[in-house]
Amino acid sequence: MLWAFRLLVVAVVIENSNTETLLRQLFNQTYDVDMKPSDDLTMVTITPNTFILLSMDQTQETIQYSEEFLLKWFDPILSWNRSAVAYDKEWLKIEASRVWLPDVIITNSISIDELLDKDLQMADLRYNGEIRTSLPAVVSSPCPLRIENFPYDVQKCNISMGSWSFDRDFVAVNSSVDVLWPQKGRIEGNSEWELLSITMVRSDNYDTLMESWFSEVTYIVTLKRKPVYYVLVIQAPTFILCTITIFGLFTPNSNEDERLSKFPAFNLRFPVFQVELCLNMFAAISMMLQLVSDMMPKASRLPLLGNYIIAEVFVVTAATIAAILIQQVHHHVHTSAIRPPNWLRRFVLCDCRRRRNSVSEVSTTSSVEVPEQAIQSFTILKTSLHQTAILVRDTLQRMSSVSENQLLWLKILDKTDLLCLFLFQMANVVVTVIYWR
Repeated sequence: MLWAFRLLVVAVVIENSNTETLLRQLFNQTYDVDMKPSDDLTMVTITPNTFILLSMDQTQETIQYSEEFLLKWFDPILSWNRSAVAYDKEWLKIEASRVWLPDVIITNSISIDELLDKDLQMADLRYNGEIRTSLPAVVSSPCPLRIENFPYDVQKCNISMGSWSFDRDFVAVNSSVDVLWPQKGRIEGNSEWELLSITMVRSDNYDTLMESWFSEVTYIVTLKRKPVYYVLVIQAPTFILCTITIFGLFTPNSNEDERLSKFPAFNLRFPVFQVELCLNMFAAISMMLQLVSDMMPKASRLPLLGNYIIAEVFVVTAATIAAILIQQVHHHVHTSAIRPPNWLRRFVLCDCRRRRNSVSEVSTTSSVEVPEQAIQSFTILKTSLHQTAILVRDTLQRMSSVSENQLLWLKILDKTDLLCLFLFQMANVVVTVIYWR
């Protein structure tokens, strides 16, 4: 057992000695980490290893994500013949600060918080001169938003990578993959955004100040918003609120003239309940609209959810105006007792027939002979009673006509309430279906 341990220690010492010998051979006095090893083109291959979306600031139009991009390139100076050296392994792990690193960065980043200090970063060196390293960091990048379809929108954010100093004749970049699909724990979005894909586009951009072409790789991150929160918190309550408001507008609390409240100072009657209900609804809707505007950047166009709220405001406004007009018509016909037009009665009530009352004529036939003076007195009394009967008949007919007209208008306006209730609720449902995807 002791001999086995001693042999293991000797093997480790020999391996370390072989590694040190190889390192001294590679990194001699002629190698400078601050200078590009060769004037030839260096092709840097980028491989996205990790991309996890952390957050999106929609008002500032930026995204924050955790990433790790693997970089691979060839350094012709740092190669060795495996048969000519004692080090027999294919790869050699060294400190990244000991080799020349291409200045490939995320060119459109706002801030980069590296997860490893530069002194702790390592690089893998292969015998043929291939070098691999990684850039783990938390990055913030701009992401212009198109909010027309919010909250059912799909956004595309660009992550551009390339050399900061070297043009395409010295350093060029390429990607090892063209498309990346979501992978649990490696390529994914967050609780609000679903990552659909990451696609690669390679391009050469001309810098007018440097008068040079620079190689660049752009990763297009496609994100789809999860709309459940906005539907349950904003859209569904708005629909329910508008539905209840329309029911309240066209459900009269009384069938009498008390449907209108009186303002003594102006001698006016007005549907206060309907107006208060509408104003309360507008106050709640304005809070919903303010909530949406606080989430979105200040753009020239309203998002889909904002358009839905505005459309619901117009529906309720039209319903309120219709309810006020119905109430005012009810008050007018109740006080004036005018008879509804025949076409309106036929159209709304389908059958309205005016009932006429008649007073029977008083019979004057008598077979009893009476004195002339008595006949004259009776004639005067009969005439007086007949006139009184006619007056009572006319009064009863007038009262019956007023009550009948008021009842007819009440039936007409009740059916008008039901018709408006149906029409505006249908408009409410249609608007919701159009904007609810």
